[in-house]
Amino acid sequence: MKKIAIKLTAIALVLAMLFSVSGCSVIYSVIPDLCPHESCEETVIKPATCTEKGSKKLICKTCATEKVEEIDFAEHDFSSGWQKNNQTHYHKCKNCPAIEDTANHDFSGVDGENKVCTVCEYVQVVAKGELSFHFMMLGNDYAGDCVYVKAGDNDILIDAGSRANSVDDIQNYVDQYVTDGKFEYVIITHADQDHIAGFAAAESIFDLYECQTIIDFNKSNKSLTTDSGGQSLYAKYLANRDEEIQAGAKRYSALDCYNNQNGASRVYNLTEDGNIRFEVLYNYYYKNYSKDENNYSVCVMFYHGDRQFLFTGDLEKEGEEYLAQKYEFTQVELYKAGHHGSKTSSNDCLLSEIQPKVCVVCCCAGSVEYTDNLNNTFPTQDMINRISPYTDAVYAPITIDIIQTKGMDTPNDVSDDEYKNDGEYKLLNGNIQVISDAVNGVKVECSNNTTKLKDTEWFANYRQMPVAWRETA
Repeated sequence: MKKIAIKLTAIALVLAMLFSVSGCSVIYSVIPDLCPHESCEETVIKPATCTEKGSKKLICKTCATEKVEEIDFAEHDFSSGWQKNNQTHYHKCKNCPAIEDTANHDFSGVDGENKVCTVCEYVQVVAKGELSFHFMMLGNDYAGDCVYVKAGDNDILIDAGSRANSVDDIQNYVDQYVTDGKFEYVIITHADQDHIAGFAAAESIFDLYECQTIIDFNKSNKSLTTDSGGQSLYAKYLANRDEEIQAGAKRYSALDCYNNQNGASRVYNLTEDGNIRFEVLYNYYYKNYSKDENNYSVCVMFYHGDRQFLFTGDLEKEGEEYLAQKYEFTQVELYKAGHHGSKTSSNDCLLSEIQPKVCVVCCCAGSVEYTDNLNNTFPTQDMINRISPYTDAVYAPITIDIIQTKGMDTPNDVSDDEYKNDGEYKLLNGNIQVISDAVNGVKVECSNNTTKLKDTEWFANYRQMPVAWRETA
């Protein structure tokens, strides 16, 4: 103990000499932990924003110790002017997506036949006339898209799946409405069979109708030949399409439309005043490669006054993310479920923006066409869970019974289970119409019934009720 005391005394004497000769700076430079770091030089390494914290470097002027500290988020810089959409007005940060002071419009003002918000001066364009969307049964139990659109005096067809033998069913249905043998517009979203089969058939939609304007996909990974060297379905589609062009049709790619180039337009007015129109939306994959054909889908928004109706073909999550980043969407009246209600489409990134009121799934519910995992048959449990917070007005045309062919002896192990479709398809809603009427708003009419998917026997047997739908039951 005596030796320790002597050493401490010696250290104290040395420290005292240093303080007396040079002050605290010398001792703090030798033993920086003793320095209070009261005077520091500050350098910003990364400025803080309202979305990311920053960082700064501090150098003590006394002992030269360096350290890095976090800079907290910067405050939002909200615009003084109102930002607005068709439902609300708000102030938006100039540097990030944050908003404040959100409020519904006060439509007590009037501008002719339209209503005007007295707060932000947004003009609500009143819907005039009628716009209707017809989701057709296609004569078989395969998933496929074919939607007839009646818009003013215009007849429009979006896709023509699901197989070549669907052409008769398509013709029988649309001939109730198409009285002059022509479509003013035909939109083909992408090159998969369940979307182009009716255009590639031996007697195709192009043969049966005059198609005045064709808007189709800009890219495809499809081959022009089959594995055996024959002409592929994609090649047949191109041949039939090009014959229609030679007969006088105008053809534009979706990229042409979005860029307003080569004679194409991004927006097509379907009535003289533009009250009913459609817009070819942005898709990152119009000009960029995707290993998934679905991402090349043509994306289209229809408008009826301020009402909106969204079609994204079979766009997958990657494409939906780009789409949601590009637009400040507001609530849509109708959303055609992406990719037949698959687990890889209709993701939160898009659904949270569009918050659909009605959703139609173009599929044969429960068909094991693509998978033996019953949760992943269309419409999948994942897709149902994701859309349930926004709407329970989900509809599908048909379903089919299935029977198990393998795995019955191992009920606790579903990994090797196999199934097959059994018999003929059965009606759920049948042909589905979503009708936007100037007077009565938007309604759903079906050829069989208007039972929501969640209330069907198929759903009770094969799907779990999401929490959001339990609360509305």
